[in-house]
Amino acid sequence: MISVRVPATSANLGPGFDAVGLALSLSTRISLDRSPEPVVEVRGTGVDLIPHGPEHPAYRAARFVAEMVDESDAHFHLIQDNSIPPARGLGGSAAALVGGAVAANDLLGRALAAPDLLNLVCELDGHPDNAAPALLGGLVIGTLTPEGISSVRLEPRNLKVAVAVPDFAVSTTAARRALPEKVPHRDAVFNVGRSGLLLGALATGEYHLLRVAMQDRLHQPYRSHLVPGLESVIEAALAQGAYGASLSGSGPTVLAFTPERRASRIAAAMREAFEESGVEAKAWALDVDLTGARVEPPEGVPSPGLAPVT
Repeated sequence: MISVRVPATSANLGPGFDAVGLALSLSTRISLDRSPEPVVEVRGTGVDLIPHGPEHPAYRAARFVAEMVDESDAHFHLIQDNSIPPARGLGGSAAALVGGAVAANDLLGRALAAPDLLNLVCELDGHPDNAAPALLGGLVIGTLTPEGISSVRLEPRNLKVAVAVPDFAVSTTAARRALPEKVPHRDAVFNVGRSGLLLGALATGEYHLLRVAMQDRLHQPYRSHLVPGLESVIEAALAQGAYGASLSGSGPTVLAFTPERRASRIAAAMREAFEESGVEAKAWALDVDLTGARVEPPEGVPSPGLAPVT
């Protein structure tokens, strides 16, 4: 059985809508072996929200890889040991998809090269913002083109990430439906400037610029009604010394970049702000995952999780 650990991811990071994603030190593990018929087991966080049949994203990705390498009759026994809260804006589906693709490719003889795997997982997920950093680790800026994905990978250093995860889900469909068909030109200009500043700050370590760089007008204002307490949580993070904060993906998780020594305090303040708005939440102080998806020995041990900040 092949076992692959895949990190959680946060997309958008404020203005980088559908183009920027960051890998985080929270993970899922996908284990895969051949089987006479489809078998899917799910353990750990969010078991009731994750499919248990062939529609599981990791299983679908594994089957897609099998068809690409002329093993269309292959079936699998798949086990997911999960620590990523599903439907919370932390890339759980993309992580599972990446894990299934990488595990199947390894199990079936590694017929697909790394660039092919990258194009495959981004195409299956529909956007590169979660799938690319889940596969590659670090911070990835990417866009899909007719020829495949064009991307740049960065490795932010000396930086922690505080996340506050509310005890409710926001579906990607509902979050997409909240977006308008058109936005004012001035809002597009607002985001272009801040997107450039965001990437420059993360590339150079000038993290004091993130307070401005993580501001957004393309998606966050339109989704705020889906996340009670969103603005209060962002304000609480900034008040405690966060460099910048925003909705994680389509939410409801809120993410903040923080100095290393303040991460736990900021995460706790974000959780408390949610609770003051009547929303139960958990919080973690995380690292940036620089490894991405990796094959591990199938020890039968659940993927590493982290204790919430108390």
